[in-house]
Amino acid sequence: MKILLTNIPQWYPVSPYLSAALLAGQLGAAGYETSVIDLNAEFYNDILTRESVTESAEEAERIVSSDIEPKTPSDKFRADYIRDFFKSEKSLVNEIADKIENAVSVLKTADKFYDPEQLFEAKDIIKDALRIISLPFAPARLDIDNYYSDPLMSLEYDNLKAHSFDREHNIFLRYYEKRLESLDLSGVSLVCISITDMSQLVSGFTLARLIKARGEAKIALGGSYISKIKDEIKEIPEFFELFCDYLNICDGEISIVELAECVDGKRKPSETHSLIFADENGNISETELAPKLNFDKVAFPNFDDFDFSLYFSPDIVLPIQLSKGCYWGKCTFCDFYASQQSFDIKSAKRAVDEMEYLSKRYGCSHFTFVDEAVPPACYNAIALEIIKRNLKVYFYSFVRMESAFTAEVLQNLYRAGARFFMWGYESESERLMKLMNKGIDPSKRTEILENAKAAGLWNHCTFLLCYPTETDEELESTINVIYNRELVNSCSPSNFVLKKKSILTDSAGDFGIKNISENGKFHISYKYDTDSMILSMKQVKEKRNGFEREFLKRTADCLWPLTFSDMDHMLLYLAKHGRDKVAAYRLKYRKKYL
Repeated sequence: MKILLTNIPQWYPVSPYLSAALLAGQLGAAGYETSVIDLNAEFYNDILTRESVTESAEEAERIVSSDIEPKTPSDKFRADYIRDFFKSEKSLVNEIADKIENAVSVLKTADKFYDPEQLFEAKDIIKDALRIISLPFAPARLDIDNYYSDPLMSLEYDNLKAHSFDREHNIFLRYYEKRLESLDLSGVSLVCISITDMSQLVSGFTLARLIKARGEAKIALGGSYISKIKDEIKEIPEFFELFCDYLNICDGEISIVELAECVDGKRKPSETHSLIFADENGNISETELAPKLNFDKVAFPNFDDFDFSLYFSPDIVLPIQLSKGCYWGKCTFCDFYASQQSFDIKSAKRAVDEMEYLSKRYGCSHFTFVDEAVPPACYNAIALEIIKRNLKVYFYSFVRMESAFTAEVLQNLYRAGARFFMWGYESESERLMKLMNKGIDPSKRTEILENAKAAGLWNHCTFLLCYPTETDEELESTINVIYNRELVNSCSPSNFVLKKKSILTDSAGDFGIKNISENGKFHISYKYDTDSMILSMKQVKEKRNGFEREFLKRTADCLWPLTFSDMDHMLLYLAKHGRDKVAAYRLKYRKKYL
């Protein structure tokens, strides 16, 4: 029996992501013939061409030159947006068409990539190209690191269903129709599609519907996003007629093998863990979750089917998962736990065995640990094991600002190949940190950053702004920390979002949150208002956005002062040039997007 695993748009196409490779390893170890197609990487390579830029511009011009009156608010928005673009930036089309293919080569070619002047200009060219390519589908917009679906379309089932058929407005549909013409599914019994983020929702549903309509294979949808909206999907029997046969929820390493056995006729759906399906009468059933995972026994991820030349980077950064879940799991704003079963972690030996295996098999020396959080003692043990084996590797990860990240531990991590960490700083206010229930000592954070700096590490900090009840003064104190470039080398400031499955949602009224309403059943966050007695969220957000514009203006000549997605590229630069050179470099090229 053959199984096809797919990575889908939209995701940042710099390096492979883990889900399909991890499941491919598990299925292969169980004796199943498995192949992987990275449709996300293919998609960006196929659309970032001269032909695509010019054809998209021509299609956009046809839309506004026709005599057909806009039928919907989205159509009117699109027409107005296209007219405004051509009124002010029409000359950009030929310029970007001439430059786009060279810009792609800059990101893939080492001598060009490691020249910051060429790299950052190429990034701007790619952003411009994607703006033009998105024109016919406005107000939806595709970027290199995100997909913004039509903001006028609520994420309700009927809207997403209609959008999956809409060749005029769905940027993925025509691409998939063409790509599926050459996709040979003969002999394939199961196709697995992972949806891990809202940016993949339209794409994933569209692909699933098209493949299911061919009737050649069973379709399984999985991924963390699917796990978060599973209860909403269960209320819609038609979903299993139109889009998929199964939902594979939560941890997939055990259940994916059971699902393969199910499709192979070796067990019934009702005997398959972590499965949601429609029975012969159309009734929706959900089975028990798979038993607790022994993470040391999970097979190594299999990247054999991945074409590394497709990725927008001269050196590949491979993902490794050290743990399942979050060992703290109590932050009030977070919903990560909603798609995870329990915490488990690999031993230091098993983790470094995997790193060594991947390094030798794929000639890769750069890694990202794709974990919510790993305890400091575990990181230290991994660092010592890497040092013991004398592996020449580089890596980065998210970390909690635990006081156990001592100077000695951080020095060990740097010696082992760590080049930066993404520290969850969140807020300077101790009051807000208690409300967030971060479970760390805020007074130790400066010491941790100073020790990390002394060890040679780049400090990237994440900040959560506009937390409910945050005052103007508290926001200002956090902004002052972000401006401390001696300790905070780069940052990712995000606005608070009220997630449906977060701990805070159950006590939202205690935070002055009221008038909670849906963004759509398939959206994982709510809209809301705040109590008038508290500084309004609108005021705080306006101040935050003003800060961000000013911060980017002041740091316009710096490399990655603020980023949400360029972490792999940062690692490559830090591994090659070192923290001090990267921090000191000042661009001559003026970034276009600030």
